Amino acid sequence: MKKIAIMLTITLFVSLLAGCRTTGTTEKSENKSKEVTQKTEEKTEQKESKGGEEITLRFIGWQTNHQEEDRKAAEEYHKRNPNIKVVFDYYGDQNASEYTKKVDLMLMGGEEMDIVATAAVAEHMQRATSGAYMDLTPYFEAEGVKAEDIYSCLPIVDGKVYSMPADWKAWIVLLNKNYLEEAGLPIPDLKWTWQDYRDYAIKLTKGEGAEKRFGGYFHIWDTFNSMGVFSTKLNNSLLKDDGSLNYDDPNLKKWIEFRNQLENIDKCSIPFSEAKATSVNYRSKFFNGEIAMLPIGTWMINELDDQGKYPHDFQTTVAPLPVFENGKPGRTLVEAHFYSVSRNSKHPQEAYDFLRFYTTEGMKLRGVSITAVKGEDRMEYVKQMMEDPKYCDMETLSKVLNNPDWEDNLFTNVPKYQLKLTKLLTEEVEKYLLGEQDSAKAIEEMMKRGQQIIDENK
Repeated sequence: MKKIAIMLTITLFVSLLAGCRTTGTTEKSENKSKEVTQKTEEKTEQKESKGGEEITLRFIGWQTNHQEEDRKAAEEYHKRNPNIKVVFDYYGDQNASEYTKKVDLMLMGGEEMDIVATAAVAEHMQRATSGAYMDLTPYFEAEGVKAEDIYSCLPIVDGKVYSMPADWKAWIVLLNKNYLEEAGLPIPDLKWTWQDYRDYAIKLTKGEGAEKRFGGYFHIWDTFNSMGVFSTKLNNSLLKDDGSLNYDDPNLKKWIEFRNQLENIDKCSIPFSEAKATSVNYRSKFFNGEIAMLPIGTWMINELDDQGKYPHDFQTTVAPLPVFENGKPGRTLVEAHFYSVSRNSKHPQEAYDFLRFYTTEGMKLRGVSITAVKGEDRMEYVKQMMEDPKYCDMETLSKVLNNPDWEDNLFTNVPKYQLKLTKLLTEEVEKYLLGEQDSAKAIEEMMKRGQQIIDENK
């Protein structure tokens, strides 16, 4: 418990994530996935015929906006397993950062719970290594399947599996199709580059002052401070494979200079200074037509037809996250939510069984996100996420999501001081973008201060 307390007091809320193995869909992986799915369904059918003691599983999460969908999944599972009831407790009011702080305290206090949702891989890795989550490897072995054959974006911690991923999301670029047509620009292809993005941003920028329409926008999240590196390096962009600092990666310096070029020289992307001062809402900027392109995650897909919240009259088309210099086309920053069995659970087997359902069949029942199960048609889930597909270029989206060169990039090499490294990156990049130092000085400070962080945590 002391170990858990020490580790979990370091709360991570890291949005840039990278370093999972390739998940390009092959015939072999599809066949393996189908075999695993068949085994799971047979096992579920066998369990449904059995009775047992009445058990209530406590599921801890934060997404209150999906309460109805969660209830639907729980009710279906209860029909199949009448002795199992699942109760969802939500904390943080949809704020993943506040939720994480609350749940860390609950875990440290030994509060009884069965299933815990984690918003990002960094937080998951932290809890797994601290002993807060149960090792699920023996449960997969007892089921006769391998987790890595079933799920993409699966974090492996010291050779063990502590979660089941779901709610898969990848970074893409949303584009206002009307603006593309107005500028005579074609929809970007699957191999477009960041230089192509810049060319588009310049041509899509229009007007001056308060009426100005920007070609693009990099939000104020730390993710955008190293985004170019995501196509050039697998795993943590801030650390080399041996754990040493990667701030001196030439691609990182080139990326922040590229961002500065767009924002402060070309003036075709909303400058950081303006975005921070005005607390830019990226959704409003895009749907109001104030920006033409928006690099963002696929969680935005189910908002593209939301005319109640974001009324608009244009269709959105999509493109992959562009490839940077020397990068690999198709390599894409991905994220997911991770569902684990709490060390404090009194019903770990039942919790495991429910999660196997929730992260597979349950994702289809919920219809609010894309599955992390290998071999599945992602567009099948997308269609469930949208009521009126006319607001999205579904044909192009299908090409992007089913890109044969697709490669997931998910962070798994995440030290306990990752938050400090990310904060350091943000501080020095901000100084550079605000004109307070040059790029060389920014990198120099990152390397010096970053080494101090590593030394302090040895």
